[in-house]
Amino acid sequence: MVKNSEDKYEKALYYEIFNKEEYGFLKPNIQTAKTIFDIGWHVGFFSQWCRDLNKSATIYYFEPVTSLYNQALTRLWDDKAIIFSNYWIAAKTNPSTILLNNEKSMQSSKYQSFLNPNWTPEKVNFKTLNEVIESNNISSIDVMKMDIEWMEFESLNALSQENREKIKCIAIEVHLLNDNLETERKGLSLKLSQEFTNITIFPSPYNDKIFLTYATKF
Repeated sequence: MVKNSEDKYEKALYYEIFNKEEYGFLKPNIQTAKTIFDIGWHVGFFSQWCRDLNKSATIYYFEPVTSLYNQALTRLWDDKAIIFSNYWIAAKTNPSTILLNNEKSMQSSKYQSFLNPNWTPEKVNFKTLNEVIESNNISSIDVMKMDIEWMEFESLNALSQENREKIKCIAIEVHLLNDNLETERKGLSLKLSQEFTNITIFPSPYNDKIFLTYATKF
């Protein structure tokens, strides 16, 4: 279980996923999906929610923090359709360090910002999406959910066009946590507009520097 100091935040996260259904707009996509990527979702609540909606999809779950990964593995270990990966998605494949938020571990990041003012370093592994897609011989990703605390820019910019074309639907939590990221956001928006037919932006109810981008090809 999580530490007591973080317990209330895990409960809040559970409420957002299962009760409030903040990703409810993805339901039609999830219910018909064969392959789902859950990139950066703490103790696996999003993966569990997807499994509740679709028993036949294969879900690839990614979480770099070992303690959180182990919680997800313990909770969902008997679900053979979930592929557990104890690393994060980034621009390069290598071991690195993230800044683990000591109070709200779901806001841990490779970078420091107001979201993780109090942190401790933790060694983790990173892999590129290209490597994951190609090593698993994945021909299509029906739903990709990405919440990796502003690493979304480098991760998606490093993705080859061939592999971007395999993504049918994507939901990205975008973090503009410094002024320089506005340029990155515009570049990412341009790439998405070239690949996806429909793009919807959902502002965060918590912070005007964070919003959710939902893009589909149909």
